[in-house]
Amino acid sequence: MIKKTIFPNISDDQNPLSKISGATSTFFTGVDDMINLNFDYYINGYAFIWWVQLPSWFSQDPDLKNFKQMTQKNFRAFSGVDDITLTTQTQITGFAGREVDVVGGIATGNTEFTIGHKEYSGGVMRKMYQKWITYIRDPRTGVALYPKLFEIDYGARNHSGQLMYIVVRPDVTNVDKDIVEYAAFYSNVVPTNIPLGTLYNFEIGAQDSPTIDISFKGFLEIGPDVDEYARKLLRTEIIKSSNGGDAGTPFIDSYGTNTDTSSILNTGTLKDIFNSW
Repeated sequence: MIKKTIFPNISDDQNPLSKISGATSTFFTGVDDMINLNFDYYINGYAFIWWVQLPSWFSQDPDLKNFKQMTQKNFRAFSGVDDITLTTQTQITGFAGREVDVVGGIATGNTEFTIGHKEYSGGVMRKMYQKWITYIRDPRTGVALYPKLFEIDYGARNHSGQLMYIVVRPDVTNVDKDIVEYAAFYSNVVPTNIPLGTLYNFEIGAQDSPTIDISFKGFLEIGPDVDEYARKLLRTEIIKSSNGGDAGTPFIDSYGTNTDTSSILNTGTLKDIFNSW
């Protein structure tokens, strides 16, 4: 079955792409169609990461057992999304030696990406990633430490993770609609740097509160099935919603539109503020 990947959850008669056909369409009449507004301009700046899987031994480490929640909620930046390129081969034809380009293959790339976090006093983020990396290869000896320490076999399946990166529309909490703009699934994910230079170099008179960048290697998958999985994660895991998602992040807006506010903010000052309307 051929899947519809643009507006997949909208019927054909309501599909904006169907409304721009024919002479009666006013999609472009010198300026964009500002009457029917069938399309919205893309706005970036809204995204999540979600660890689908992490090494099982994280749960046995007193620090790394909190890795998933801390890295997901202290997510500040994502970079490394690159173009996928159809490659060509040049052939020579005729007495004049004219060039003809024919399709060769496709270069997907996208094996490297970077995640940014805000760092806190005590090296909270740095020490988490330092543990992950040094358990795989101890900097002093070059030996893998986690197999003996956590009584598990050595192998990529036991020290790599799986990550979803999801870009959404500005109506972030509207998880019952198709708010996914882009979704990428990375498998065989490992961090490749322990951030020291950004944090601990010194220059007199310079004070800052830096964001640290963690470089990763991973294997990319994109497509309609990844998009659908992203929609499911948003509904059931990532966004705290009255329609599901018990494990999600609470978004408490200025008008208390989230009906689960009372159960989310069950203690402290925020409960007194947001439940007093």
